[in-house]
Amino acid sequence: MGLPGRPKSENRSAQHEGAPVSPAGRSKDQHHDAHHEGGPAGVNSDVATTVRGVPEPGELPELSLKRLGGQGPDALLLHGFGSDSLSWIVNQPALEGVAQLYALDLPGHGASHHDVGDGHVATLAERVADALDRRGLKRLHLIGHSLGGGIALLLAQSRPDLVASLVLIAPAGLGHAVDPNFLAAYPSLRSAIETEALLRQLVQQPRLIGRTLVARVVEQLERPHARTALRTVADGLARSSAALVDAAAAVAASDLPRLVVWGGNDRINPLSVERLTRFGGESHIAPDVGHLPHVEAPRLVNAEIVRFLRQVHGG
Repeated sequence: MGLPGRPKSENRSAQHEGAPVSPAGRSKDQHHDAHHEGGPAGVNSDVATTVRGVPEPGELPELSLKRLGGQGPDALLLHGFGSDSLSWIVNQPALEGVAQLYALDLPGHGASHHDVGDGHVATLAERVADALDRRGLKRLHLIGHSLGGGIALLLAQSRPDLVASLVLIAPAGLGHAVDPNFLAAYPSLRSAIETEALLRQLVQQPRLIGRTLVARVVEQLERPHARTALRTVADGLARSSAALVDAAAAVAASDLPRLVVWGGNDRINPLSVERLTRFGGESHIAPDVGHLPHVEAPRLVNAEIVRFLRQVHGG
């Protein structure tokens, strides 16, 4: 549940206006261009690496894991459905002040391989864990949005050695439920009209859904295998409810530091106060914000995450 990217000029203004800027899937060459032409500040393309296998010519790497930069403990950014690692561009500068940031593209997204297995959230979590193991990364602060938040929950349950704390933004597994109609419709988007109408459900600020953004979504969905991969992930997410509930319960019973941020007007994964209360930890509800608090209210969300990480890390 994310948004695709914008060209160079719009990326620069988006950092000041909170607009969505991440492509739902860029080719390797496009990622290289982004690092040099308006991509996230501090990204070094030399450290953007594939962590499994050598892709055949014309294929995307299976899992793209990038070190973005920063100072402090390691933190990993996990994006939402239909998005990619560049979705954090308006958060990266603030977070780099308190953490060494890593970001990856989930299977079937961005520069990662289209093979998503059965699409179940547990399967995606296993692949993320494999990527981290191959890089020798341990005890990361996981910052996950929507689908990425659900993956973070499962990692905290199944691989506690990888997790120092959780920052969950509108996470799958803690809300009432991710809108199945949205999940089903997104991979099938083709026309600009239907794409704009669906994307506007993500936000409370319609100006964030512009023509360039709409065109980018359709363009990225036209990549070979992109629609099939996203349909599989959407179906897998729908089948992951029980696993996510169990993971949330396991984390709730632990002393793992955790912060949950939610948009008060989230229509894609509406807040469940009951579930959030049972989950415990810290929480912040952003008023007049939809499913993308880190995009619609980046200053507020950045401040909450920075405060939390400093508190947890003792800095």
